Amino acid sequence: MVMLLASFALAQDLDQLEAGPYEVATWDWDWGSFETTNPDTGRPLVVDNYGRMAYPTNPDGSVAEGSFPVVVFAHGRFHSGPTLYSNHLEAGYLLERLASWGIIATSVNLDVVGEFSFPAAIPQRGDLIRETLARTYDVDAQPGVPPAGLSAAVDDSRAVIIGHSRGGEGSVAAAVQNAAIGSPLPIVGVGTIAPTDFEGYTLDGMPYMGLYGSKDGDVSSGMPIFLHDRSTADTKLFHYIHGANHFFFTESITFSGEGDADISRDLHHDLAMGYLGSFAYRQLFEPDEPSSVFVGPEVAPLTDAADVISMYSDPDHFTIDGFETGSGLGTTDIGTSVLGRGWGFADEVSMNNTGRTLYHETDGLELSWSSGSPFWAAILPDADFDATPWAYLSLKLAQLETSGLNTRGAEQDLSVGIRDVDGDLALVRLSDHGRIAWPITHEGGFWYDTFPDKSVLHTTRIPLAAFEAANPALDLDRLNGVGIRADITASGHLFLDDVEFTQ
Repeated sequence: MVMLLASFALAQDLDQLEAGPYEVATWDWDWGSFETTNPDTGRPLVVDNYGRMAYPTNPDGSVAEGSFPVVVFAHGRFHSGPTLYSNHLEAGYLLERLASWGIIATSVNLDVVGEFSFPAAIPQRGDLIRETLARTYDVDAQPGVPPAGLSAAVDDSRAVIIGHSRGGEGSVAAAVQNAAIGSPLPIVGVGTIAPTDFEGYTLDGMPYMGLYGSKDGDVSSGMPIFLHDRSTADTKLFHYIHGANHFFFTESITFSGEGDADISRDLHHDLAMGYLGSFAYRQLFEPDEPSSVFVGPEVAPLTDAADVISMYSDPDHFTIDGFETGSGLGTTDIGTSVLGRGWGFADEVSMNNTGRTLYHETDGLELSWSSGSPFWAAILPDADFDATPWAYLSLKLAQLETSGLNTRGAEQDLSVGIRDVDGDLALVRLSDHGRIAWPITHEGGFWYDTFPDKSVLHTTRIPLAAFEAANPALDLDRLNGVGIRADITASGHLFLDDVEFTQ
């Protein structure tokens, strides 16, 4: 269970978990042909551009008065069965929830390029997503008759793109393409559910959120984690959901190859609405609010039912060490000294190593111990570093699933410390504010005898006030070091990443 942080809003205060104030209607639109490229030959490919839009209405069914920003949803590839050429209808629960909160949410059909398996037609999906957004902004000029008043209700100043599977990577493609041609469309955020990662895109500076299930039997190879890690945004969030699969995020699709999820389809929908709905709402209506609040503890009724490992980044942060520079164990990313003692093993290593259940495109500090109370400590850049502009000390940690030094099935724990220039040390137990979860394992899977085990990083954010409470003599405006001490469990094997002061 994810523990509540005292500073987080209670879930009942997060209104986006419930239907909003507007009634909702839908419109099946067809805007005729669109020319993209054939992924096999590079020649022109003409496809249909059609989909379904959910929009806010008055009680009498007319388009509500106001100015409503846009979300475009891009579905995944299920190129068989009764949903073929209607897969755009498979996220109606999410679109209608967004529309109830004053958002014009439209789903574009991507089955028109779904016949291409490999190459995966990801850039073509990006083309269709961008074209759909552009035509939404110019809806009166498109074929067909839109609902009366719709054109006047479209706010063309902000848009968020959300996608599932190949549509998730297609959403990233749309944002990357948009930036490459000078950002003519006002895309302000990208959300994904179990995205593929065929193209190796880097989402540069765009607010980003990703969801991924531990029982995903389609995109089972860690692709969504790699895509998240390459994002350069200060605002990025990722939720690894224990027991969620790939297709239960749709309205009705079940794929026998991946088997059933451990949590219900309805809970998949709740998680998508709670996390992605809140992310979209915040980017569209409250972009200046802190964005790291979309973590497990804030939506406790959901995370009580579904165990969630969350990674997130705060826009306002000071990174002490991200273990990315290759500067060695003795130096932080900011060039200050590191002190360490007593580890059985300590090294900066790549966390892209599937044989060791690591699916991250990042480096981390690998630490193991089997005796004593080893510590790692980083010296801060100023003789009397002032941490009062920040509210938390944040760090990411994961257990190594393949190591016998961790107790199988058990959470790890350690102490986190801050010291001031006078030598006053405050130690806080990490498990009072976060967790180092055991990597969950599953039997059965698509393409594999078992689902690949994944040791996924989890962000813990410890209030600086907790350190003051642990040692009232501590001066937060005169600090000289932060660190961790493995003094709670007898042995362990962990990865540490992104030690930061955050808001």
